[in-house]
Amino acid sequence: MWQAAQTIFLSIVLESLPFILFGVLLSSLIQELVPQERMLRLIPKNGILAVIVSSLFGLVLPVCDCGTIPVARSLIKKGVPTSVALSFTLSAPVVNPLSMFATYVAFGMQSSMMWLRVTTTFVISVVIGWTLLSFEQKKSERPRMRGFELPLAEIATTRLAPRRRSVSQILSSVIGHAILEFFEVGGFVVVSAAVAALLQTWVPASVLSPIGKHPIGSVIGMMVLAILLSLCSEADAFVARSLAGLTTSGGVLGFLVIGQMIDMRNLFLLPSVFPRRIVVITFFLAMILTLCGGILINHIGLNI
Repeated sequence: MWQAAQTIFLSIVLESLPFILFGVLLSSLIQELVPQERMLRLIPKNGILAVIVSSLFGLVLPVCDCGTIPVARSLIKKGVPTSVALSFTLSAPVVNPLSMFATYVAFGMQSSMMWLRVTTTFVISVVIGWTLLSFEQKKSERPRMRGFELPLAEIATTRLAPRRRSVSQILSSVIGHAILEFFEVGGFVVVSAAVAALLQTWVPASVLSPIGKHPIGSVIGMMVLAILLSLCSEADAFVARSLAGLTTSGGVLGFLVIGQMIDMRNLFLLPSVFPRRIVVITFFLAMILTLCGGILINHIGLNI
């Protein structure tokens, strides 16, 4: 059994390692080289459309859940409403080419789970964004909720002129940022791979089966596991695929969706960027909507 656990552990780590390396490098390059003003020009003035567009930003700004926080903080400082910034924060780790490809590879070059994950995440992000937007519109007299009343060109010019840096300085910053993020993400991957390996080899199927195959309990159990493991979006699909035999398709979907919206890092980081009341509402809606999505997949009887 110990040999089997080692094999499963190494396979998860080695399969996810290339995606982690590429992900942290890409995130670091974007952090250093992509001006936030370019993103601001893409945001519509209409709040409803802005939430939709921001939920798709990950397609052109592929960052993991760690990288979305600095971007969201910059957007808010430039006057972008909380609803728009938060929609981006929730969706970008999943609705991006790198995460989509990792999910596609992890599930045996089958696109069903990839599209199901992306669609569910996008819908939940938009629903939460629109909900927060309705709160903002009711309190539109607050100055910090008036991001769209200013012309985007005027918002962009509020930023101080960036300090010119040499190529070596930029490269040094990128490498330093990538190293820090790699070790932070890598630690979570190693721990989660060990947990997945132990669950498959040391825990009897008779213990996991009543919960793992229950149409509702399986979704709840996998969501809790995703929050505790706190994996990055480049690696969580490989862990989810390794656990697929122990749970339902809805459980796997719940793991892949909620893990990028609520994890141990976001529990501490999001309140430092967004108002605490907004974070509580967001977490509540994310949990309920993800649970409903997983239960619906199990009710339909979809097997992936």
